[in-house]
Amino acid sequence: MIAPGLHPDVPCHDEAGLRAQPAPLSLLSGQVDIWVALVDQACEAEPASRYEQVLTQEERLQRARFVFEKDRRRYLVTRAMVRYVLSRYLPIRPQDWRFEATYFGRPCIINAHPGVAGLTFNISHSDQVVLLGVTRDARLGIDVEDLQRNVPIDVADSFFAPGEIRQLRALPPALQAARFLDFWTLKESYIKARGKGLSLPLDQFGFELGVEPQLQVNFEPALNDAPHNWTFWQWRPSADSIAALCVESRPGIGHSIKVRSTIPFVMEQDMTFDVVRESLR
Repeated sequence: MIAPGLHPDVPCHDEAGLRAQPAPLSLLSGQVDIWVALVDQACEAEPASRYEQVLTQEERLQRARFVFEKDRRRYLVTRAMVRYVLSRYLPIRPQDWRFEATYFGRPCIINAHPGVAGLTFNISHSDQVVLLGVTRDARLGIDVEDLQRNVPIDVADSFFAPGEIRQLRALPPALQAARFLDFWTLKESYIKARGKGLSLPLDQFGFELGVEPQLQVNFEPALNDAPHNWTFWQWRPSADSIAALCVESRPGIGHSIKVRSTIPFVMEQDMTFDVVRESLR
């Protein structure tokens, strides 16, 4: 799905030896940009030392703490991608972005540039795929999972809503792992959009997934939320992964989704947003 190739607007290198940024991108009201990177492809295109040049010292130390090389590679691509992508929208050098974690661990931008106000991003990764969602003036959450991962089906009994458990157990055993990941990615995207992580009880909201390419979310009264507050999509960013996106809905403003594949600092290319499911209108 991702064809390599240098973006025509990336002909030169900056002082750090990385290819310079192409022309800035606009981010209109209601627009959501999703960026997709494949870890192996990114590492093959750019030596690790190149990506490390835009990381902070703290990020380099964090990368070194990972025991396995595959985790070090994924972390490096993830952090370089965040910095590259955010610099596509504002005139801040990738190495100059600064972040601070909230009480619940979600990173927020703390740069003083006026264009930062209202800029929202969220990132997720599996072993092989890194996703980054960007929008303005709305909360969003994104999640991706590898379809080949070992799925702990029994976790559903403790953490899923009763309706989700019924839907899951009604399927033949061979289909339950994929449906588990459908539910899991959607639930993760919501709690990430809310910005409170697992402090939100996973069994107090649930999704209805039928044969049609539509989905419906339901909330228990304790969450003080309603389906019309959010829009969900589910799609496959690669043949071997499933992803979900949750974006805050605002009256009178529709959503426009644009997807780009990228090798940070090397190329970016438009992708088709092949929706598997989306919120019931």
